Amino acid sequence: MNTKRIDEAWRIPDELWQRIQPLLPKYRRSRKGGRPRLDLRKAMDGIFYVLRTGCQWKALPPEFGSGSAVHAYFQEWTRRGLFRRL
Repeated sequence: MNTKRIDEAWRIPDELWQRIQPLLPKYRRSRKGGRPRLDLRKAMDGIFYVLRTGCQWKALPPEFGSGSAVHAYFQEWTRRGLFRRL
């Protein structure tokens, strides 16, 4: 079991998160059930981690969520122009 944790320096500061959060789309729970959505702050932390380190999405440390889920958010938010607005 890997107990290594990512240093807090890789996380989005609270001040920046407060500016990002209102720009994110609002997601509803699916009526069909299924897995709950990934925490959006974790997803954004994962996106910035990949952008800062250059690692592959599949090599993303698991505490950010699965690389494929984080990448899906990155693609969606890019299409929606979120990063341009930031």
